[in-house]
Amino acid sequence: MKVGQVEAAGHERTEAMGRESIWRLLLRFSGPAIIAAMVSASYNLVDAIFVGRLGTEALAALAVANPLMAIYRSIGMGIGVGTASLISRRLGAGKKDEANRTAGVSITLFFMVGGLVTIICLMNLENLLQLFGAGESVLPLAKSYMFIETIFITLDFFLLVLAELIRVGGSPMLSSSGMIIAGVMNCVWDPILMFGIGPFPALGMAGAALATSVARGIAVSILLAHLISGSSAYRFKPSYFLPNLRIVAEIYRVGASMTVRINAASVSQILAARAASSFGVIPLAVLGVLFRASSFAFMPCVGLGQGMLPLVGFNFGAQKKDRVGEVVVKAGLSGFMWGALCWVVAMSYSSQVMSLFCTDLDFLAGATPAFRIYALGFFTVGLQTILSFFFQGIGKGLPSLIVTASRQLLFLIPCLLIMPPIFGLIGLWAAYPVADTLSLALTLIWMSIEFRSLGIPFRFRLLSSSLSSVC
Repeated sequence: MKVGQVEAAGHERTEAMGRESIWRLLLRFSGPAIIAAMVSASYNLVDAIFVGRLGTEALAALAVANPLMAIYRSIGMGIGVGTASLISRRLGAGKKDEANRTAGVSITLFFMVGGLVTIICLMNLENLLQLFGAGESVLPLAKSYMFIETIFITLDFFLLVLAELIRVGGSPMLSSSGMIIAGVMNCVWDPILMFGIGPFPALGMAGAALATSVARGIAVSILLAHLISGSSAYRFKPSYFLPNLRIVAEIYRVGASMTVRINAASVSQILAARAASSFGVIPLAVLGVLFRASSFAFMPCVGLGQGMLPLVGFNFGAQKKDRVGEVVVKAGLSGFMWGALCWVVAMSYSSQVMSLFCTDLDFLAGATPAFRIYALGFFTVGLQTILSFFFQGIGKGLPSLIVTASRQLLFLIPCLLIMPPIFGLIGLWAAYPVADTLSLALTLIWMSIEFRSLGIPFRFRLLSSSLSSVC
């Protein structure tokens, strides 16, 4: 295919965001992202299932490692989401050269930030894990796992940024294929490196982390090959990779909300881990499993929001506000229905789900009721996550920051500080659905105000037409 034909095809893919059916676009952009998110959640589950074979202390080590992993992910997601929002608005406004420059600067930014994070965290790894609640029996396992994760964290950063660049460039299926391949490869390498199969030694917890890094490396090589092959929507010049403070500020004006939200999640995970560890190793192990199991309900909504974001950004940049409202309504409805389905599964099969991770009777006695209480938040947390992408899509930095961080900072952290001392372990598990409900209420109110001030229609006919389309 000639260069002109490639550019025309890329232009056609981006222009389709402003005229095709919203359901079709959501399926096209969110479908692959949801599949990739579910694969990502699946390999989190696979990690936990295999790690559970090493004992409850190993599961507890995952709970301690989760906050630090969330911090890493927040930094990469902040760059990726901020870049996606900025590029989609530039494409919607017809500013292709600025979109290309933004993509180049985001890659440079990733290398600079990724290297800095790796150095700082390696120097303070043991202290961080102790701060997050690792006791004597858990610390060695958590350290062996997070040492490998930290060394190769730039692979995770790069994978996130590449996936967002390719998705917003009009190739969501290819973007998600890299994430899917990473998930599948992780499932393949986990037992090989953890337990030692063939010529490979048994590495235990370190093997679980190394398997993830190998899988990410494979996915990065695939996405990077596409980006530099000339068949993507981007055209790079060497000057585009030079640091640009204006573009970096624009990226973080929106991306900072994602970074703060996930960092706030890591703070809440630290508080939860410390609270759980005060009740013993088994509650800490249960908490680690809940974090992993809930990702299967939560991550698809992130995928739906990621697919929604470029559609909101493009149509907002093109002043097609009717379509912006329709995207938000239909994506939100889809997220709510998924959350309700996950809640039904959690209520009906809680003991079976928990037994996948550990068959110890003491573990199951604590994990089954904990999962049922924790799962009450499935109704709301997915919907709130999807709606928060609306603010990112229109480039509203401050509202996006407040809304995305509200669940953790405004509601969950106070609940974790107040409820466990009063209600014990039940208070710990119940803190999550309480915070989820309050954050959704805030998001709905703020979104309604923003819709009205920007002239974005939010009509019940959109909701009724969405329901009829689904049914």
